[in-house]
Amino acid sequence: MSATVKEKVMFAATVSLKPSSYTAANGTIVHYLQRPYYTYTPTVGGAAVFAVLFGISLVVLSVQLWQYSKQRTSMERQIMADGSVSRDQTEDVESHDDGGLGLAAPAAVQPCSNARLIGKFVPLMVGIAVEIGGYAARIASRNDLYSIGPYVAQAVMLLVAPALMAATIYMNFGRLLTLLRATQLSIVPARFNTTIFVMGDILSFVLQGAGGGILGASDNHQLGSNIVIGGLAIQVFVFGFFVATEVRFLMCARRMSPVAYRISRHWKVLNINLFVSSLLILARSIVRLVEFAQGFNGYIMEHEWFIYVFDAVPMFLVVVSFIVFFNNGNLFRVEFECTSMISDSRKYSMDTMTGCIDK
Repeated sequence: MSATVKEKVMFAATVSLKPSSYTAANGTIVHYLQRPYYTYTPTVGGAAVFAVLFGISLVVLSVQLWQYSKQRTSMERQIMADGSVSRDQTEDVESHDDGGLGLAAPAAVQPCSNARLIGKFVPLMVGIAVEIGGYAARIASRNDLYSIGPYVAQAVMLLVAPALMAATIYMNFGRLLTLLRATQLSIVPARFNTTIFVMGDILSFVLQGAGGGILGASDNHQLGSNIVIGGLAIQVFVFGFFVATEVRFLMCARRMSPVAYRISRHWKVLNINLFVSSLLILARSIVRLVEFAQGFNGYIMEHEWFIYVFDAVPMFLVVVSFIVFFNNGNLFRVEFECTSMISDSRKYSMDTMTGCIDK
């Protein structure tokens, strides 16, 4: 018996075909046997666990954003209340540089409001919510393997959620470049850095969403699969290019930035977080690219554990990375250090700023 025949026999033995019918354009009722959308029965346990984990992380991250935005405001008020530093009378920190770096003093950076900084994390929060929806849809699929709604919902949501999270990584990195006055380290033109990466991310998002929809709503699975492959390929390319930019920044920022040596290591911890998160999404995207390249009869598509080990786990680790590193490397702290520690920055030590938080 050939391998193909064996596969068909095994499928017939493990999956039942559901009698279905539809009315053709000429009014004739067509009867057929409908195959389930999965080659396996989705497990409720795995989907439920990750839905709960992502739900908890969404709450924790929301609390952290609120907490650190308040801490930034508290620290700024403490410095303003000191009386020796006034926003109206201060100059940019580089204007007092002794020239030891041999760099011309760049223009001052306009501070971002807390609302704008929180906005940079909105895609991440939405991505987490989409992950929750995706695994909830897989639970719904368990009750009806022949229902197209839950199948398409989980396919699209789990495909596009990483693209949403990636947007937060790009926006955080773009702001980091600006705050450290290190835009010259960007491989692409600095003024277009965030725009280029986010636009590539949006294109990947649209293609993966459209391809995922076609996979469930159309019989042309090959077309849907090809579109998803195109979206994943763009995501892999953009992330590979972005990781190279991050590495260059991490290696050279201390030497090239006129600000990095004056502030704490929060900027470095933040960039390491962005770098690790990027690698996790890149690895996940490569596996999913291979999955769709293999097709619906491929090994990855026919084994559910891949969706958890190579999609759920990496994406959850991305969220955990933001939560864990937030205390020692978050954008609010870097924003404060680079835009508030001005005129006499050495006066405000890390102990002083920690004291502000405690108060």
